[in-house]
Amino acid sequence: MPKLRREYRDRLAELEDDLLTMGTRVLDMLSASMEALVRRDVSAAHEVIRSDDRLDALYNACEEGVLTTIALQSPVASELRLLAAFLHMNVHLERMGDLCVNIAKFVLLVEEFTDDPELTAQLQEMGGHARRVIARSLDAFSRRDLELVFSLPQLDEPLDQLNKGLFARLVRLAATDEERLDWAMRMVLVARYLERLGDHAVDIGEQVHFAVTGRRIELASNSPTVRS
Repeated sequence: MPKLRREYRDRLAELEDDLLTMGTRVLDMLSASMEALVRRDVSAAHEVIRSDDRLDALYNACEEGVLTTIALQSPVASELRLLAAFLHMNVHLERMGDLCVNIAKFVLLVEEFTDDPELTAQLQEMGGHARRVIARSLDAFSRRDLELVFSLPQLDEPLDQLNKGLFARLVRLAATDEERLDWAMRMVLVARYLERLGDHAVDIGEQVHFAVTGRRIELASNSPTVRS
């Protein structure tokens, strides 16, 4: 293999490694933000917020690396699809980090509120589901595994259902416990952020499918739609 071509392949591998590193950091941020929320740990919440700067630095470096590679290497079709998928995934991962920061910021707002154990348990369950769907999307990416890609909507479904159930709990609190209502309303937003994390993970799966097949697919339901 010519030296320049080998260096090009190495560069693609480095960019992929950078994205997987971002994914690992998102998982760490999610775990830390949920732990901070449940324990009302302000110090841990601040650490999550600070860690977003490191994720943003990776995002900027990856974006620059992908654009430079496209400009200098004139990639062929399959490589160009992969690089385009890199760009989209980079955006999704950066936004996922922002959602984790949003959760951490709620810790600073609700420290003095009286919580609701049932609702807190639902949020913890949602956090676990979000972590699993993100991890699987990253695994699908690293393996280029379409079977894992098609499993993402089903794995994401509990997040949607739990989010709906959390609204039902909010309605009950509104009728019976005004003291917890303000806290619960804020936690509904946390649930929305967790649901969005799952959506971003599913979107990463769509990018994997595009990189592998050249076809765009919508995985918003258990009956995926392929677009030409």
